[in-house]
Amino acid sequence: MKKYLLLLTLSLSLFGQNPQSFAALGDVIYNDIDKFEKLKEMPTMQEFRTAIDSYITSAKETKKMGFAIDAKDTSVNGKLYLNALRKLSTEHDAIIGNSRTRFKEAIEDEDGETIIGMVNYGVINTDNYQDELIHYYEEFNEDQNLSSLKGMYTKYISSLKKDDNSTAVTAAQKEILENKASIERMRAKDKAKSDALESSVKEEKDREKKKVLNEQKRELGIE
Repeated sequence: MKKYLLLLTLSLSLFGQNPQSFAALGDVIYNDIDKFEKLKEMPTMQEFRTAIDSYITSAKETKKMGFAIDAKDTSVNGKLYLNALRKLSTEHDAIIGNSRTRFKEAIEDEDGETIIGMVNYGVINTDNYQDELIHYYEEFNEDQNLSSLKGMYTKYISSLKKDDNSTAVTAAQKEILENKASIERMRAKDKAKSDALESSVKEEKDREKKKVLNEQKRELGIE
């Protein structure tokens, strides 16, 4: 009994942390419990609420097993604990996958509440969807409460300004080259006109010479 109470006390005192046993697998599972608690309340996630509730309950029970193993409680089977973690990992990935599907649908449906909710809860990594979120912010910021995206948007604008400054010389050089090419095209065009005019004048002179020659031949009775 005393051993059980000791383990219970230890579990409660450390419950904000995670078990050390199989931590690489367990940390992801346990760290997302709180965000899933919020996620299940979202209207667009009601279809998955039962699955999320089951995950949360199982994760909390499994977490207790992990603490017991850390405390060297031989009554808890390490293999069973690992199998439980693997099952939860599969459920975890399914919930994340469904969340991303709902997020993409929210982008298409212009559902700002779902978009901001998933961003705020940390379900969506904004770096992976920056282009979509930037476009959404620019289009709907005046109509929807998208303050959670303002920091990301400000950072994006700042990066554009830095890029503009870093390429200022290159842009100037590009303008010079474009102007030079334009001048060369104009010169080539003028030369073509001049050549055409010169050719036309020469042809006209040749016709006049031929005409005069023919008239002289007729006058002399040569033709």
